[in-house]
Amino acid sequence: MELTASEKTILTAIGANDGISRKELAKATGLSPGSVTLLTKALLQGGYIVEGERIGAGLGRKEVLLHANPDKFYFLGIDIGGYRVRMAVSDNRFAILHEAEFLIADVDEDAPKEAWVVASAVRLMEDIGMDTSAIAAIGIGVTGIVDAGRSLVLSIPNAKHWERLDLPQAFRQSFRCPVYVEEGGRTMLLAEKFMGKAKDEADYIVVHSAYSVVAGMMIGGQTLRGARNAGGLLGHITADPNGTRCTCGNYGCLENIVTYPMLEHEYKNRDGQYPSLIEAYRLNDKTAIDVCIEAGQAFGIALSNVVNLFNPVSIYLGGPMFDDFPILFEEMKRTITLRANRFATLGLQLERSSHNHRQGLYGALILAKHELLFPS
Repeated sequence: MELTASEKTILTAIGANDGISRKELAKATGLSPGSVTLLTKALLQGGYIVEGERIGAGLGRKEVLLHANPDKFYFLGIDIGGYRVRMAVSDNRFAILHEAEFLIADVDEDAPKEAWVVASAVRLMEDIGMDTSAIAAIGIGVTGIVDAGRSLVLSIPNAKHWERLDLPQAFRQSFRCPVYVEEGGRTMLLAEKFMGKAKDEADYIVVHSAYSVVAGMMIGGQTLRGARNAGGLLGHITADPNGTRCTCGNYGCLENIVTYPMLEHEYKNRDGQYPSLIEAYRLNDKTAIDVCIEAGQAFGIALSNVVNLFNPVSIYLGGPMFDDFPILFEEMKRTITLRANRFATLGLQLERSSHNHRQGLYGALILAKHELLFPS
């Protein structure tokens, strides 16, 4: 069944809600009630949607809620970071059926990386007794640089020898379904847009900080990409011109100051008395607190520049940095308020992202579905 533009609009609206009536669909899409009735009938017949519970008070006619048919499609999502790889299989409503994660450090440096990713995905399918032919599409988010054609992974700076990877070609033999590749920050944007707090927002930013800094930016309803698909590299903004060399080749990148290993390194450089930064922080060790405050300031300065440039409505932040070191998050917010233009910060919301460590994984699953049904 070839979907029309109106059918795609209906499916998008249904997917953005946990059950929606035809009456509410008409309001949400701007389509006439008659058109909604005809369109939903066709989508029901095609198996794209299913009818659910009836709602309504009193003796009047009750509205039937419509949902995406969970069994219409199954998707494979892969989130490749500089430290670990996460994979998951989901149904058409993005309920995760099975997931696994692997450390980049456990992958043989000399092994072909594409083959390893495919083999890991095949094992994931075998674990749940599902044939690879059941997967309708694969979405892959990468913490690195993806070419303008969005098929070739040019570089993952924090993962040695993970470069020039043709993942769609590698998956072709085993899965025989479309494979879509996107930069990781942009998949996180999708997760916040379609399964999070940014459903009605056209100007927002998602930032994730763990072993690297990942950011995705939506401005004026359009994903920021740049001329060569390399826009939005927040982690590689120069934060200290005299800083140490980054894995990208530059010196003093933000990523070299605010990520987990860099904070741990800085704490030890200051002769911290506890075995780890997180233990020291929980014991209110002054050195640990100082390290986190300074990292929060650096993060806040970088984001205040982004706020001044793009004037977003919201910034959604996630990652273990903010879970384990709350003072870093608070200092970052304080610094943004202090340093960003006061007109740019009017109404600015700084919130935690909706899915934390699964943000990129959900984003990859959404990428698979949306590129399959609603190609950009």
